[in-house]
Amino acid sequence: MNLEKIKKNRQQIVRSLAELLVVSVIALVFIIVGNKLCDYTPGGVGEAGVESAKIVEMLDEKKEDIDGLETTVIVFKAELLSGEQKGQIVEMEQMITDVTIDKPNPVEKGDRILVSNTDLMGNGGTSSQWYYLQQNRIPGMLWLGGVFLVLVLIIGKLKGLTTIISLAFTGAAVFGVYIPAILSGKNVYLTTIIITVFIIFASLIILNGCNKKTWCAIVGNLGGILVTGALALVVNKALKITGMVDEDYVFLAALGDGASVDLRAIVWSSIIIGSLGAIMDVSMSIASAMRELALEMKDRSVKRMIASGMNIGRDAIGTMTTTLVLAYAGGSIASILLFTLNNRNLLVLMNFEMVVVEVIQAIVGSLGILLAVPITVFVAAGLFNPKKQ
Repeated sequence: MNLEKIKKNRQQIVRSLAELLVVSVIALVFIIVGNKLCDYTPGGVGEAGVESAKIVEMLDEKKEDIDGLETTVIVFKAELLSGEQKGQIVEMEQMITDVTIDKPNPVEKGDRILVSNTDLMGNGGTSSQWYYLQQNRIPGMLWLGGVFLVLVLIIGKLKGLTTIISLAFTGAAVFGVYIPAILSGKNVYLTTIIITVFIIFASLIILNGCNKKTWCAIVGNLGGILVTGALALVVNKALKITGMVDEDYVFLAALGDGASVDLRAIVWSSIIIGSLGAIMDVSMSIASAMRELALEMKDRSVKRMIASGMNIGRDAIGTMTTTLVLAYAGGSIASILLFTLNNRNLLVLMNFEMVVVEVIQAIVGSLGILLAVPITVFVAAGLFNPKKQ
């Protein structure tokens, strides 16, 4: 009996690994081909000659009058950590204008920073002058990300590994296909739909394998996203959204490299992408709960499972809707504080397009969650009761 169980477990592991490998290969091909088809090359001159460095010695700190403004000048030596002059120690300055609001933190010994150089012409020929740009926060973020990945692997084990793989493919799809496709002039609506469907299928199959539970979650997810997309289109048109939500959208409309971006479509896509994670979470949770019900109920029926699944779904709706609203509110907390501080008229405040879009995102996304629950429940009740439909 034990040998048969071990053999069955081994077969399940081999099947899971095979599914993971196949889906990973397909996802990788999709990302590579998608990136090639976009064929986007960023415009502008960019930022050349930026290198990383580490401060090894503090030399001086003084006050100077520069262009009529009192300025703190910090002189220090730093070791270059990248570039052709890697390993060299150069002297440079950090200038902090005391009257500005967005003053950077003064540098300290041991800080990792970003620096840039400018070639200066003099009597003795050409010389390089290095300038402080800003703190290099990438090492700290890498440490934080590393701790997260290690904890995911320790706590999640095999599921943690598939979580990391899924996250990697999702990030690659968004930044390697979705963003270049929009900037290269591809249709925003079609691109968003393709990327959304890819993320749903790839993530759920990688995380849970190809089984009834996964297909229930996929169908529920697709249903929720379909409702969200349709409602977002209707609401955007009804409320006459222009797409000029904030300064980022204004800058996007004034792209100088010949790209043309549909701002209304960008608002629509932000609603879809923003609600995708929450709808995916709810659909998978409901599908998993329905599977457990199917295993535990001795005298189960479609009707009983639907009733139990809806009870579970109602709890999920409450928490996930709150999560979605708080996520959007948290992203706009600075704007909310600023508006409140200026004591803006409530009627004016609630008609700012930025506020309207945030409200649309929260409500429409919540409606997607709301309708994903019954879709997942009904599909799962049917799939887990094939003889009692």
